[in-house]
Amino acid sequence: MKKITLFLLFIALGSFCFGQEITLFDFGQSTNTTAGNWNNVTDPGTVSSTTNLIDDMGVATGEVLSLTDAFDPTPNSTGTVTPDPSLPFPVTATEDNFYGDDTTPTGGFTLSGLEAGKYYSFQIFASRENPTPVDNRETLYTITGLAAPQTATLNATNNTANVATILNVQPNGSNEITIQVQKGPANVNTNGFYYIGAMEMTKSDTTLSNKRIGINGTVSVYPNPSSDSEFVKINLNLNTAARVKMDVYDITGKLIKTLLNEEKSAGSFVQTWDRSNVASGLYILKIDADGRNQNSKLILK
Repeated sequence: MKKITLFLLFIALGSFCFGQEITLFDFGQSTNTTAGNWNNVTDPGTVSSTTNLIDDMGVATGEVLSLTDAFDPTPNSTGTVTPDPSLPFPVTATEDNFYGDDTTPTGGFTLSGLEAGKYYSFQIFASRENPTPVDNRETLYTITGLAAPQTATLNATNNTANVATILNVQPNGSNEITIQVQKGPANVNTNGFYYIGAMEMTKSDTTLSNKRIGINGTVSVYPNPSSDSEFVKINLNLNTAARVKMDVYDITGKLIKTLLNEEKSAGSFVQTWDRSNVASGLYILKIDADGRNQNSKLILK
């Protein structure tokens, strides 16, 4: 019986040479963290506090998030409890936030230990439900790496579905990227409230577009990291219904097997691959869900 060792490297493009790694952040209260492979950041007030990061498979990345500019010292719990199912953020990540106002006009982080030459893309979520008054609480996010700063804005007021997106930031010469958070130009709140609640960071070998940032859901493949089983189980949790195609390729790009090609409803399902007649080596599992691609690298021993 052959031993299976699975190392997952998510990628957003169809070509196998382009790697992708996803890292998830929940900014909020220590009493309301997100379970699983999330980085729960719970101290908004202590400058130089750090979080050693894991990716969405639970693997340590060697990257570190450091608080470099303090927010209000107490996270709030006034975000949405009904996030849109298309978001990669569960309610535990959307219902609380780091925030600041005109007395703490900026807050910020530094990401260090990043990989030179890679591209880092960000989707940021924030929400403030039922504020009084119901006004524009736009937040401006500025992310800076090797090139000029990139910015995006997001109005947190009663937000359940929108994100701020910044794509393809490369680390500076110190392998760092900085993130600054402050009120946006359209923010009319008298206190200048601004927010950050959750973030998805995608590392890639090549530039991404919005269409290419992963499938609309989550994937896990097991046994992992190793097993004597002849079966590989692929768990796919779709946020929305989609036509799903799963193909296994060898490293030359030759199709080995199509595991699935059908419409699937929103929710979780498991697809099992009997690979007992497949030789040891490196393979790629490609998943396409309505044109959004996510690949996994499999090493079979």
